[in-house]
Amino acid sequence: IYFMQNSTGGVLGVQDCWLLLRGLKTLAVRMNVGTESAQRVAEFLEADERVAAVFYPGLSSHPDYALQQVQAEAAGAVLSFDLGSEEAARQFVNHVQLPVFSVSLGAVESILSYPARMSHAAIPEAERLKLGITPGLLRFSVGLEDVDDIIQDFQQALAYTVERSAR
Repeated sequence: IYFMQNSTGGVLGVQDCWLLLRGLKTLAVRMNVGTESAQRVAEFLEADERVAAVFYPGLSSHPDYALQQVQAEAAGAVLSFDLGSEEAARQFVNHVQLPVFSVSLGAVESILSYPARMSHAAIPEAERLKLGITPGLLRFSVGLEDVDDIIQDFQQALAYTVERSAR
């Protein structure tokens, strides 16, 4: 192992080590807040008739809810939801204000992404659909913002989306 590390440089640099140590110091707080907020956001989205589906293992409606309850203490800070169409997803993304729109997970800020055109765009459409990556699917990594602010932001974006999509 030492030979491989020495010859290929398979070790972290000083800056990377410092960033890793810095992040570990707040990991528990970030996970606890993100997970609690994700549960509330998922419950809000599931109760909203404008949302076609919500995918979050902390919801009792999720097919793997029972398994998640046995294997983990919490369901995590990432969820997905389907707005039913690409146009509805586009309108939502255009009108939501708090999350950063990016392909990333696990930051202090909330991050919203559109898998069909971002992280999974290289997968052929038929395969994406088989995997459940529909044109209306959005992925949301919950950060440290106040969860009531996130829900209010989602509420206003959904309202605008429905108004615009109905035309």
